[in-house]
Amino acid sequence: MKINQSLLRIVLAFISSAILILILGYSLLAKSFYFWGLDNSLAIHAAHIQKLISQQGFDPIEAKLDIFNVQLYRRYQDLPDIIKHNYAQVDLQTQEHYSFEIKNKWYDFPEAAYFVHPATAQNGVMYFIVNKFDDQYLQPEVDRIEADMPSIWVVSAVTIIILLLLGLSLVNYIARPVNKLHHWAQQLTLKTLAAPVPSFGFRELDELAEKIHTNLQNIEKTLSRESQFLQHASHELRTPIAVILSNASLMEHLWHDAPPACQKPLDRITRAGLTMSHLTETLLWLTRNAAYHPTIETFRIDHLIIELIEEHQYLLKGKSVEVEFELDEITAQQPKVLVRITVANLVRNAMQHTDSGLIKIRLTGDKLIIINNGSLLIGEKNDGFGLGIKLVRQICDNQGWHYHQSATDSSCRVELIFLSHASK
Repeated sequence: MKINQSLLRIVLAFISSAILILILGYSLLAKSFYFWGLDNSLAIHAAHIQKLISQQGFDPIEAKLDIFNVQLYRRYQDLPDIIKHNYAQVDLQTQEHYSFEIKNKWYDFPEAAYFVHPATAQNGVMYFIVNKFDDQYLQPEVDRIEADMPSIWVVSAVTIIILLLLGLSLVNYIARPVNKLHHWAQQLTLKTLAAPVPSFGFRELDELAEKIHTNLQNIEKTLSRESQFLQHASHELRTPIAVILSNASLMEHLWHDAPPACQKPLDRITRAGLTMSHLTETLLWLTRNAAYHPTIETFRIDHLIIELIEEHQYLLKGKSVEVEFELDEITAQQPKVLVRITVANLVRNAMQHTDSGLIKIRLTGDKLIIINNGSLLIGEKNDGFGLGIKLVRQICDNQGWHYHQSATDSSCRVELIFLSHASK
């Protein structure tokens, strides 16, 4: 299943995600900077104590360390068990600073924190400067952070709202010209193509609009040339076709004793003339304005169908095809010229594309059904033209008639319902 995506929704989702990721990233970074700053501060403090010990010895300095919440251990064995559990003696190197926290879960606030700074005395023996922060120190920090939390949340919420508003403003700023381009493209018609292309505020949108406008103009010129050519060609062909048909008919009446060798070419000339006549009529209607509505007339549809069946009997010469028709007496108020063209195309297609078998034509009320069963002409054997069905669909769309066609390998069924004005 194809899912149509909205470009503006994708942009808005991207901006919102970027804002949330940015805020989360800076929050984690701020926390990391806090502990990094604390760790470095204690490391500098421990280095200063080490310098004093090297100058004055252990005893004068050790007596003052309680003031700074620092403990001095002269041997590895004297360290607290928790430190020895986390670091083996070989793991502790001088000029390095080690720290770890004790907490039940990774997201809990630490119950205690240890900072260990190994150092070497003048006699080469390693000693350890240790900072330990337990609940007595950390709890006030927790209380202070919790006291600051409301202001932190307010600042975070305000920041998120401001960034979201900026993102929505950006999306709206981009959406306006895009919607303007969409509306302009929807309103383009053959009449409005002559108007200049408006500006949409962005170079890319202006270039896209120019491309759309240019392509539609080229298409309109091509269609106009083709339509004019078809109209002119069809009008010009009507006269010579009428001459061919009238002379062929005259020859059939005057040349009663024509030899069989001449009769077949004369029949072919007549059939070709009728085919060209139907083709030019079809081309003329295909090139007419879709909004054109011919005059409504009152006539018998069943009489028209019988007339068209007789008119197209030449298509069945030499074929083993039987035509059965069951026609109700229907008086209709319809554009007769359109009904004639539509039904003529359907009858002609049924006769032309059936090589052998049965053609059933049934008219009941407003519904005309044509079914041809048997050997249908397909591929290279089919010498018909595909404009007939296209014309039928165009007329049905124009008049609001219902048309449906279904086909199999051995049959074809068409159904035409005259929805407006038909009466019995």
